[in-house]
Amino acid sequence: MAGLPFALQLYSVRDHLAKDIPGTLAKVKEAGYDNVELAGFGDMTPEEYRKTLDAVGLKAISCHIGLDEAYNAPERVAETCGVFGMRFAVVPHTSADDEAGWLDIARRLDKAGGALRERGIQLCYHNHAHEFTKYNGRHAFDLLFEETQPEHLGAEIDTFWVEYGGEDAAAYILKYEGRCPLLHVKDRAPEGADPIFAEVGQGTMDWDPIFAAAKTAGVQWYIVEQDQCAIDSLEAVRISADYMKTR
Repeated sequence: MAGLPFALQLYSVRDHLAKDIPGTLAKVKEAGYDNVELAGFGDMTPEEYRKTLDAVGLKAISCHIGLDEAYNAPERVAETCGVFGMRFAVVPHTSADDEAGWLDIARRLDKAGGALRERGIQLCYHNHAHEFTKYNGRHAFDLLFEETQPEHLGAEIDTFWVEYGGEDAAAYILKYEGRCPLLHVKDRAPEGADPIFAEVGQGTMDWDPIFAAAKTAGVQWYIVEQDQCAIDSLEAVRISADYMKTR
């Protein structure tokens, strides 16, 4: 791996994983990745999944988990992370209808993050676009991070969804300098395209200021993700890996 330390969010190739986990993971390795972010284990146990990753030369650096699991069973989350030697667990989605709902989510994230921190795991939160709705002058995203302790909640900022939500990705990365260890690298297709996502480096996102901000902010891992692909998903992630190797 040269240049930026990058990984693949395996959700990007979920269509292939649903049919053949070992074969797909081998192809992810062939596509240019040494590291991955997990999004479930299919019909395998965590231990079986770890062995499958090891067999093809992949390392898991983080995983996506549900908020309820992080809040109600932090010891189980920590045990699962321990199977893979991961330090990061990420809540990838949640939502609320009003400020009170977001404040309750922040409370739960803070408690879960504290419990995981005691077990050596950093809890992070991954955004979509709806977190950039404002409640009493504050974006829901900012509310979550202003109402939690920095050591209890880090950010996995999704560059695409920040900009789709009407904000500047580089500015948001800098806003949370020191609190954004993980960054989702996701490109945006030209206006009117379907799907609205593109392979990294092939879309309309301006990566130079984003990567400069990420370096300043202390991002540790750059994680490729493509929610939908106009071409075969394995080919799409290969194109993205080729681009990341140039950065």
